[in-house]
Amino acid sequence: MQIKFIKSRLLYVYRVVIIFIVLQITACTNVFFQPLKQHVATPEQFHIKYEDIYFKGMSGLNLHGWWFPSDEKSKATILFLHGNGENISTHSGFVHWLTQYQYDVFIFDYRGYGKSQGEAQIEGVMDDIQSAREYVVSRAPSKKKLFILGHSMGASMGVYNLARHPENIDGMIFVSPFSDYRQITREMLDNSWLTWAFQWPASLMISTEYNPVDYVASLPDKPKLFIYSADDQIIAADHVTRLYENATGEKYKEKAQGGHNRMLSQKENQQILLRYLDKWSE
Repeated sequence: MQIKFIKSRLLYVYRVVIIFIVLQITACTNVFFQPLKQHVATPEQFHIKYEDIYFKGMSGLNLHGWWFPSDEKSKATILFLHGNGENISTHSGFVHWLTQYQYDVFIFDYRGYGKSQGEAQIEGVMDDIQSAREYVVSRAPSKKKLFILGHSMGASMGVYNLARHPENIDGMIFVSPFSDYRQITREMLDNSWLTWAFQWPASLMISTEYNPVDYVASLPDKPKLFIYSADDQIIAADHVTRLYENATGEKYKEKAQGGHNRMLSQKENQQILLRYLDKWSE
């Protein structure tokens, strides 16, 4: 009887855990955000020159970011859209190196991340991306070129933003974007035996309103680069290929090296970015 009771309780706990996981995943696209409020480090700890920036978002929230000026005369400005986890203190290392090659870099936190006010939810974060673009345009000289560089979910959200707001942009780079919110949800759930059986019903509860694949053909008529890695353990190369094939105009696709969170840190991959950025900056 005791063994039966224990098995019964374990089954109950198992079911509760599964239901909790599914509810967390299927609530809406907002569950894709995993913000961290506390900064892990700051640029001054590494003697890096920067400006601490606060700017108003479209909804009135105070948003926070870091502006890294070019080491020499700037060729262009790069706005970086980081991925869904942590905050700018852990993502800035992915792009700060660009200042050594005459690029100003602005990295900011979406609402709910780091020192930015509010709570992360996709509609508001899309507004924050546009607010950051407008801030960069407002402080950059009129003839200075602006490029958008997005990584992971930042790249996927960047596709939607740029398709809806094609103005004031000279080129765009999407590193490991996913193409479809439901598809990536299924792939995430498929990775665990605990959630495998729920991948299809759970994914059907995810909104498709912001699916990058539905907007990529409407990107502005400017050069665009899609980067993928066969070693990416989070975003499969098929996502990037699908976006590339549906994009129009001047477009490029490059294969990089390394895992999902190391792609922008590897010298070989950095050279890929520089090759295109330098060409577009001429």
